[in-house]
This record gives sequence, C-alpha cells and structure tokens, in this order.
Amino acid sequence: MEKEKLTNTLQLERQLVFYKIMKYPVPSEAEYFLFDEKAKVDAVHIQRLGNFEKSKDFSRPVENPYMEEYRTFINKYAWLYKSLPFIKSIYLCNSITFNALKEDSDIDIFIVTKKWALRRARFFSEFYFRLFFLKRGLRSHKRKKFCLSFYVTEESQNLYPIMLPQNDIYFIYWMAHLVPLYQEEFYNIYKDNRRLTSVLPYFPGKSTINIGIPTTYGRSWWKKTTEFRLGWPRWKLIELCLKMLRLPIVIYKKNKLKSKGRWIIINKHMLKFHEDSRKRVHLLYEVYVKSYKTK
Repeated sequence: MEKEKLTNTLQLERQLVFYKIMKYPVPSEAEYFLFDEKAKVDAVHIQRLGNFEKSKDFSRPVENPYMEEYRTFINKYAWLYKSLPFIKSIYLCNSITFNALKEDSDIDIFIVTKKWALRRARFFSEFYFRLFFLKRGLRSHKRKKFCLSFYVTEESQNLYPIMLPQNDIYFIYWMAHLVPLYQEEFYNIYKDNRRLTSVLPYFPGKSTINIGIPTTYGRSWWKKTTEFRLGWPRWKLIELCLKMLRLPIVIYKKNKLKSKGRWIIINKHMLKFHEDSRKRVHLLYEVYVKSYKTK
C-alpha cells in the first residue's frame, strides 16, 4: 500500500512539473491540468467532460496574498471593458490566473477583436487604457498596470498554429488558465482549441479557473456608437491608415525585441509581443521528467 501511494505521488509530481518549473501553486482541480504528451481522449474522459461543472470556489487551496487587492482593482473598471470598441473578449492570463502575483505584478490580458478590426481594437484599447493611466509603460512602474501585448481576431481563436512544434507545454498551460474578464456575448474559446484535451486529457471544455473575478458582458452606448461610425464602409481605409501610422514604430520594436531574444507576430489576424521563454521551459520540463523516471 505504501509503495503504491509513493508511486502515485511521484506520478502526480511528474505530471505537474510545469508548476514547479514556473514556481506556481498547483490548482485545487489538479487532475484537470495533467500534461501527458501521449494521452488520448477516450470514452471515460469524454464522459467527464460532459459531466463537469465549474467550481464556484477559488481554484487554489490557498489564495495569493495580493489577490484581493488586485481583484478589487480589476473589478473597479468593469465599465471600461464593455466600452472598448471592436473588442469581442478580454481574458486575464499569466501570473494572476496562476495565483502567482507579486507585489509589483502587472496585469496581463489577452484580447480577441472583431473580424477585420485588429488595428482599430488595438488603437482604442491602448488609447483608453492610457487615458485612465492603466496601461503599463516601458519606463513607468508596472504594479497594477495592464499589459496589452496579445491580440487576435475572432476568426483566429485557434491558437495552435503559433505553438512550438514539439510539446509546447508553456503555451498549453497558459491557454488552459485563461480567465474571461469581458465578453460581448458568451463564447467558449476552447471550442476552437479542442486539441487541448490531447495533452491535458482531463481538461473540460470550459474554464476551470476561478479567481473570484466575474465576467463582464454587453456593450455600452459609447461602444455601439463608435463601432457604427467607424465601421462599414470606412473600415478598410481606417485599418490601412492605422497600420501605416504605426509601421515605423513596429519596425523599430521588431528590431529591438529581436536583439534581446524576443519575437513578435504581426499579421492581419494577430499582434503578439512577448519574451519567448517557451523553449527554456520545454527543456526544463524534459529534464525534470527524466529525473522523475529514474526515481
């Protein structure tokens, strides 16, 4: 019995290596986030997906000491999220959804824009977050500032094309820990990322992470008016103008980020700026897994 218990413990530790690498606390529903590169979705898994009900409790056994402060701050701007033109959804991600906030943490968000409105959504979101001193700057402090570094259009919510070719464990866990902050209307992003269950075999087809921040829905009158005035038939010209206006900045940033080992994605469906640490995480994961196999 003791030997079996030890074997199960080692197996769980091996499967949850990602949290150890990133120094993140393990969620309460740990079994939903097991990484298995050879896993297949069988009948048992499918049944579990169908019967799953999202827990209303906080997703970790112990809440991060800064969570309540950040939660209060984020909830205060619910009116702003539904006033941002051309945005379909906003998701919280990274440290806050992994319950790993620090005293000086920023607030990372992933933004889904409306079709053919990538540049307009980027322009207005940056404008309003700057207007209310909420956007993280390069030289200003980052504490409780929003980092707007990842935009995709609604028809490109399938994120697998930008994953690493071999076991992109970082991106898989990142995706599984998205928390919806705003949605114009309810939409489950995991419908476009069903392959998630092939590597997280017990992961349900909806968000399991709960950090106590409710999702804001709907559109304000300001958003409706702006979208009407800057929508069809002017949208192509506006998108082109915004693209050309930012072109010199984009070229400068691309060269600067590349020199620092970072990468950037710029196309008509996606804008993504971030430090590419996924290869490092993948290598560490492989080292940890091999060490557990020898135990």
